[in-house]
Amino acid sequence: MKRFLISLLTILPFMYMATNINDFKQPYPAGKAMEGNPNFIGTAWLYPLSHEKELNVPMFNVTFEPGCRNNWHRHSGGQILIATAGVGYYQEKGKPARRLYTGDIVEITPNVEHWHGAAPDSWFAHIAIECNPENNEVTWLSPVVEEEYIESTANPVQITELTPRQQDIVEIASFTAVGDKEKLARALAKGLDDGLTVNEIKELLIQAYAYCGFPRSLTALGVFKNVLDQRVTAGINDPEGESAAVVSDIDKYGQGAKTLSELSGIPVDAPAPWYEDFAPGINRFLKEHLFADIFGRGVLPYTDRELATVSILTALGGVEPMAGGHIAICRHLGVTTPQLNALLDIIEYNMGPEKTAPIRKIVGQ
Repeated sequence: MKRFLISLLTILPFMYMATNINDFKQPYPAGKAMEGNPNFIGTAWLYPLSHEKELNVPMFNVTFEPGCRNNWHRHSGGQILIATAGVGYYQEKGKPARRLYTGDIVEITPNVEHWHGAAPDSWFAHIAIECNPENNEVTWLSPVVEEEYIESTANPVQITELTPRQQDIVEIASFTAVGDKEKLARALAKGLDDGLTVNEIKELLIQAYAYCGFPRSLTALGVFKNVLDQRVTAGINDPEGESAAVVSDIDKYGQGAKTLSELSGIPVDAPAPWYEDFAPGINRFLKEHLFADIFGRGVLPYTDRELATVSILTALGGVEPMAGGHIAICRHLGVTTPQLNALLDIIEYNMGPEKTAPIRKIVGQ
C-alpha cells in the first residue's frame, strides 16, 4: 500500500510555471516581443510560421506570458487557433470562456467578437491561422479588463462529453487490450466512418503495445488490415492522414523527460519515482522509448493518447496505480471528470462493471 501511494504521488501533477520566455517549452520559436502593443494587456511574442505568399495561408506562433490577453476583436474572414503549449483561454462575446490545452483547436467564424490569451498562472502558445486573407481585416475593440478577465477564467465552460472520435478511441483501445477481435473490427470500422484517419488508428494500435504487449498490438494491427482490405473491396478509400515522425539523433532520455513533464506538470528535476532505484532500466525505457520514441511520433494529440492509455489500463484490470497516474495526466491535459466517467461508461457497457469499479474510485478521489 505504501509503495502504491508513493508511486501515485510521484506522478500526480502540479502547476509548474516558467519564470521567463526562455524557460517556456514550446514547439516553435517565440519570435519578437510585442511590447507596448495597445491591443494586448501584458506581453506577447509573435513569430511567422508561413513564408510562401503563393500559399495564401498566413500563420503565426503567438506566445503569451501568464495573464496576458488580447483585446476583444473580430476578423472579417475568420481565424483558426491551435493550442501548442501551456494553458490558455478563448471567449466569445456573451458565452463562457473555454479553457485551452495543447492540441485544442478553435474555429472562429467571420465577425465573431472574441478574445484569447494565457491563464493567470501559466504561459500559453498557439498557432494563429488567418482565413480568407484576401478580405480578412481585424477590428480591435475594448480591452478585457482585470475584473472581466478574472471572472471569465474562474468560470470556464466545462466539456462534459466525449466527441464521437474520442468514443471510438476508447472502444478501439479497450477491445485491443482484451483481444476481442470481432468487436474490435466493428469499432475500427466505426472509427473510420467517424473521421479517424488510417494513420491515427495505426498510432493507437502501435502505442497499445507499450501497455498491453506486442501480441495484442500485432493482433489488432492484423484485424485493422483486414478491415481496410474489406473496405477497399467495397469501394471505400479511407484517408491515410498525417505520417508519423521518427525520433532520432537526439538525447532521447532528455526528450522523454521533457515530454513527461509536459504531460504531468511535474518538473524534470522532481524527485525520481521509487522504481528508479529499484530497477533503473525500466525508467530509462519509459523515458527513451515510451515518451520519446512513441509519444514523439506525433499524429495524435496527447489527449487522445492518454484517453487510449486509460482505456487500455481499465480494460486490463489490476493496474490501478498506473491507471491513477494516467488519470492524473488526463486531468492536467484538461479532461474533465464527466469525460472520464463517460469513458468508463463505454467500457462498462461493453465489458461489465467489474472492469470499471476500481477506476471509478480513483476518478472519485
